[in-house]
Amino acid sequence: MEVSISEILVNEGIKKEFYFFEDIDNNIIEFFGEKISIKKPIKVEGYAVNYEGKIRLYINIQTELARSCSRCLGLYNEMIDIDAEYVFVTSPDKQSNDEILIDGETIILDEYVLDEITSQMTMKPLCKPDCKGLCFKCGKNKNYEECDCTFDEIDPRLQELSRFLRKE
Repeated sequence: MEVSISEILVNEGIKKEFYFFEDIDNNIIEFFGEKISIKKPIKVEGYAVNYEGKIRLYINIQTELARSCSRCLGLYNEMIDIDAEYVFVTSPDKQSNDEILIDGETIILDEYVLDEITSQMTMKPLCKPDCKGLCFKCGKNKNYEECDCTFDEIDPRLQELSRFLRKE
């Protein structure tokens, strides 16, 4: 995904719109060791404008990811819809901390798009907020079926506390 900014570099106030609808290599992104499948092509639309000698880039990113629930391990789809803004400069003299230095007349968006997607992904993905997860004894998915497992065993470190509570 490349945006040519040659026209707007020389003309302040010029606005250039762009639209991309693309797949990325293998349609897989890696996020903290988890391989996540991108279900739909990534839709990127936005515009770039030269304002006071700086290129301001406004983008909207939309896609759908196949995630695995961290409680029940079931697959579910996570919708991504992100608005982002970047400021690019062509000279290190004009650059401040949050501005990106570019060399040339093209901005390659791929890295920025993937960074935005991964920054919006949840660290602990859940298929639904009230997911009950798996029974840790029998492994049944408690969202769909109940199990007859009992959990009477007391952690040996807490046995004294249970005796104390029974006295009262």
